[in-house]
Amino acid sequence: MAQSLFRLKMMNYYNYFTEIEEHFVRRRGKHLLISPMDWGLIAAWRDAGVPLHVALRGIDIAMDGFLARQRPSSARVNSLCYCHDSVMTEYASHLESRIGESSADNPDASANEESVPDSKEGPELAQVLAFISARIGEIKAVAAKQYSGDAPEGIERVISRLEEVMHNLQSGSRFDSEAIERDFALIDQLLAAELGASISPEQSDEWEKEAKKELKVYKKRLPKETYAKIHENFVRDKIHKKFGIGELSLFRL
Repeated sequence: MAQSLFRLKMMNYYNYFTEIEEHFVRRRGKHLLISPMDWGLIAAWRDAGVPLHVALRGIDIAMDGFLARQRPSSARVNSLCYCHDSVMTEYASHLESRIGESSADNPDASANEESVPDSKEGPELAQVLAFISARIGEIKAVAAKQYSGDAPEGIERVISRLEEVMHNLQSGSRFDSEAIERDFALIDQLLAAELGASISPEQSDEWEKEAKKELKVYKKRLPKETYAKIHENFVRDKIHKKFGIGELSLFRL
């Protein structure tokens, strides 16, 4: 029963991201998986409460508009951020149309209660446990190499919290994929902050130049707070790669 509940919650959580990715790739007309930065944008939509069907409709409107303009046949939309304005416009319309409705009158009112196709599945519990164990091992290895003597308190807190999450899952506690992902995000921020403190100013400047170049399209189209979040994710990804530690996210399984 606990394993079935785990799988159902993972299916619900994964569905939002995978449906948007697959829909965008289909509409784009050429198979090209979206970038980690675009995944961050999807997360921002979900955190804002944008329902899945509204996000898909916004993507359709943006892509229809792009194709309707006399573009060269070789032109492609390379980033999901092209659809951001349309998605948020549709979300505003969605909220306005539901003013005064109750959840009893509108069972689809919640952004997080989308129906889930049977074909979508999340990872097994054993995969998640193995994933956490692997990250703990990597962090301990880096701590032993990077620091002489005891590791900083922040690193110890990261390890301790991951061990706690792992223990709770092993003990059969209620699984909430979104809560665990939020936990991972906070733990990852602490880890990145601790490891980032040892990065040289020269390396930081180099990453900043890369970020400005690679995220140029996002800066033009996204609100400042959304862009700042994606920029933060870019730098954190660089830190993970430098130290050889996998990102703490269920989507990295």
